[in-house]
Amino acid sequence: MKHYNIPVFISHFGCPNACVFCNQKKINGRETDVSLDDLKNIIDSYLKTLPKNSIKEVAFFGGTFTGISMELQKQYLEVVKKYIDNEDVEGVRISTRPECIDDEILTQLKKYGVKTIELGIQSLDDEVLKATGRHYNYEIVKKSCDLIKEYGFTLGVQLMIGLPKSDFKSDLMSAVKSLNLNADIARIYPTL
Repeated sequence: MKHYNIPVFISHFGCPNACVFCNQKKINGRETDVSLDDLKNIIDSYLKTLPKNSIKEVAFFGGTFTGISMELQKQYLEVVKKYIDNEDVEGVRISTRPECIDDEILTQLKKYGVKTIELGIQSLDDEVLKATGRHYNYEIVKKSCDLIKEYGFTLGVQLMIGLPKSDFKSDLMSAVKSLNLNADIARIYPTL
């Protein structure tokens, strides 16, 4: 059965800082936050066009979902949970950052039907992370990945090649080290 993501772009929402490589508002053209009504409208619009016999997930992209307040996460997830309960969608996938993962957050995500968590780790070279404004290291990444897997989520990792202070050797080292994270999904993005 074919899989479809219903993309909900929460441009920079929840992001603790502005990384040098990212401007989600320009990338996806959305300058405002997503209201609960916007969320319903996005989902309803996609459900009208996607095949009935397909796997559909609501996907929160373009921000740090677990960086927003627990209450607002809950409000977004409660909207989607109604679609899950009606069997209109199978679940939720989110993008977030390694330092924005803990037991309390994962418990709530599990309760509301999140199935996949993609971590924007970008690099596993501490010098590159510092140069790009990421405030974590490999140990934090590994701990977050282990915790996500412990809770039974599908784990995705996102790496970027060509970041400031990186080179072929650094990018290759990040790719090799990422194999130790036991991810189910890996995405590699070029820095443009």
